[in-house]
Amino acid sequence: MSSPAFRFALFCLALLGMAMTSQGGTSSDTPYTDRGKADFDTVLQLLNPYGAWSKIDGKWAFTPSDHLAPYTDGRWVYTEYGWYWKGRLPHSWATEHYGYWKRGSDKVWSWYPGPYWLPETVEIRATSKYIGWRSAEVDNDGNFVEHPIDRYSKADEWTFVTLAQFANPITPDIVAKPDVAKSQLEDSTDCRHTYLTYREIDRPGPHPADFFDLSKDGGMLAPKTLHDEAAAEAQPPPPPQPAATNSPATQMTGTNAPALIGAEINPAADTRKVKYWITMSLHSYWTPPPSDAKPEEIYLYRPDFYQDEDGIARRITLWFNPKERTTLKDLLGENTPGAKANATNAEASPAVPASPEPARAHDPFRSPFDDSFHPNSTNHPTHSPAKGPAPSGTNAPSANQN
Repeated sequence: MSSPAFRFALFCLALLGMAMTSQGGTSSDTPYTDRGKADFDTVLQLLNPYGAWSKIDGKWAFTPSDHLAPYTDGRWVYTEYGWYWKGRLPHSWATEHYGYWKRGSDKVWSWYPGPYWLPETVEIRATSKYIGWRSAEVDNDGNFVEHPIDRYSKADEWTFVTLAQFANPITPDIVAKPDVAKSQLEDSTDCRHTYLTYREIDRPGPHPADFFDLSKDGGMLAPKTLHDEAAAEAQPPPPPQPAATNSPATQMTGTNAPALIGAEINPAADTRKVKYWITMSLHSYWTPPPSDAKPEEIYLYRPDFYQDEDGIARRITLWFNPKERTTLKDLLGENTPGAKANATNAEASPAVPASPEPARAHDPFRSPFDDSFHPNSTNHPTHSPAKGPAPSGTNAPSANQN
């Protein structure tokens, strides 16, 4: 019974048992490293109570009812991907990590959705005392779409805070006034840093080690922040300083030193390390973090979408015009007797049944393609989503965002 054929049969049975076990397991058995996939209908459903969709310059855009400037209510935390914006608004998980924001002629900000998740979608600049950012559209290669004159000519679209404020929770009432923002923007330089792990990684934003002593609650950096082996070693002497000039670049601190005009990035000049947050993925908007989550893990709902940019635009169009969809039944009906008469009757029928089945109170994933629920109906639920774990930045071990 020890023939190769018998051993191969035992191996196949073992594989089959493992597969059956994984299929029969609970959701807690699913690894939280898998981001999962979602239809953009999920975004439409979850954002529905918090604003309105409209076409602006030919593109679908979402305008929140609160009319706040983006990236002004939340905090910055440092992850393995670099700086991550942890927003406190109910729509932050989507609007501040996919696509980009743009302010209209009415001074109101609107969100233009995109298919790819990013830890932040802003351009960051800094002076020796302030750090500022502004939402920016980028192409597939990460290059800014707008010209520099368009990005820097509107100082009131930039959010500036002091270094100490950057390290702690940010609210709209603490951001710099327009006149301060204007002067800081004029003196600012591109803010980048090189983070040293197993290799040198060039990233936007300041070096996290600059804020080790400024973060009052420690939430910016993961618990038990480490200086690692490099912190225990003597720091190399600072590079020679250029002669004093009137250029703002000479006043820069370590926060944006790599961006000095005419200077080259020298990773060896800054070997500081800190412990960063590890991003884990929630299976759905309402999934709580596991009870055995590690202190340095941050749990986010950040799915991959089935649709690309064009697909997202089609989904939004169908959300508002459900009669535009064509089902397989409709296609087959065109070649059956009496199809023309049925089509005429169908066109005369209302888009929403007169007495639709009431939507369940706490089902955030009810599809807009169900005729009994879509934005143009007076019968769709008007309640806010049920309370649950905040998906846009849930820290372990707490299930709440703040």
